[in-house]
Amino acid sequence: MNLRILPILLGLFTLWLSLANFALAAEPFARATLATKGTIYAGQQVEVDVDVFVPNYFLAAPQFPLFDLPGAVVAMPDDRGMNLSETVDGAAFSGIRKTYVITPQAAGDYVLPPVDIPFGYAAVPGETTQGRVKLPALRLTVTAVPGGADGQAGVTAAKVTITQAFDRNPASLRAGDALVRTVTVHAEGLAAMMIPEPTFEAAAGVQVYVHDPVLSEDRSDRGEFRGGVRKDTATYVFAKAGNYAIPAITVQWFDPTVGKTQTAEAPGAKVSVAAAPANATALAPPSPPPEKAPFDWQWWGAALLAVTALALLIRVAADLAGRIQAWLDEARMRRAQSEPTAFHRVDEGCRSGDAQRFEAAIDAWSRKTGNIPLARWLDRFADVETRAAFAEHQRLLYRSAQNTAQKANLLPLRTGLRRARRLWLEQTSDDEPAPANELPDLNPALGAEPREA
Repeated sequence: MNLRILPILLGLFTLWLSLANFALAAEPFARATLATKGTIYAGQQVEVDVDVFVPNYFLAAPQFPLFDLPGAVVAMPDDRGMNLSETVDGAAFSGIRKTYVITPQAAGDYVLPPVDIPFGYAAVPGETTQGRVKLPALRLTVTAVPGGADGQAGVTAAKVTITQAFDRNPASLRAGDALVRTVTVHAEGLAAMMIPEPTFEAAAGVQVYVHDPVLSEDRSDRGEFRGGVRKDTATYVFAKAGNYAIPAITVQWFDPTVGKTQTAEAPGAKVSVAAAPANATALAPPSPPPEKAPFDWQWWGAALLAVTALALLIRVAADLAGRIQAWLDEARMRRAQSEPTAFHRVDEGCRSGDAQRFEAAIDAWSRKTGNIPLARWLDRFADVETRAAFAEHQRLLYRSAQNTAQKANLLPLRTGLRRARRLWLEQTSDDEPAPANELPDLNPALGAEPREA
């Protein structure tokens, strides 16, 4: 060996050792950021972005948990996580972001609890390392709504609108008629369950029947959440003739962008109820009453029995139709939520060649069957080629934005995953009980004896 190149080789070897030690020293970390800017008020919906970073790339996506935060409502939209990449002290990190939606109910300070976020990543390329990080202790300072009671939450939203509709003209009713009023409240940036229930009032002599509300979400064409929608329906029954007034329905809401309390209103209505038509009376002298025919008890008895039998038949037919429909709906739901259907989506993801679609399908199947982490299941049931193909897919999916033109070939995974699933079913069908029915029995047995504790 030429002695002149020996120092160069030793320098390169030392540099390689230092880089390897630096890569091994890199550790996963989490970061929490308050996405909602400005002053936070009680009742306002707040978005918190939580990022999880790992060196190299993920091999099992982070499991972001829902957590309890006293005095606040915590939710997580079903939106897919955002992939991130970042360089920290010269080391490349891959990250995934999820957004929590927190609605504080009163003024004060709120601190995120230190819950665990587990995941799998490639600390050493090609090998799965199980890791976990703590949710950062982000502090939220919530201010009371100006004019609110004891700092409690009212309605805090970007905008609230109310619309209403009547099923008929309120000025053309007769005694005994019913008037149906439908009130729809739309709140931008606020969940539907946080919209308060409107109050339906009526004057004396008017009966009001309030129906169950219908809650929904307003989303854009791209599926982005824009606000909540609450629809309430009430039926007014007018037993007597007269003029009545149906009060307006108002909702006060606080606009955090301008710092003022606004009012949305569904206007009241005036109702005019005419008397029911009376029987006409004859002007000529009344004629002698006709001779009454004897009452036919047998005919009326037969008619009553026929009507009763027809009503019972209609009732039984309607109940049978409802039971059949419910059974069909339950069967379709069972099939849609079954393990074969979930694995069929995995097979379709392989055939499509879409890495994102395949990742979502295999993640959903592993969660449903309890095979978490998936890498452990692959190590037990999959062959070497299948594990290598899956590792290559994970590397290309979660790595930082380098060689973006290179895509994993998912077709080798299709046959390998089928064989692994067949082996898994053969080994688990005899020693593991069948999964419990996720839906309650449609017709529980009457008079069943209670189970002993």
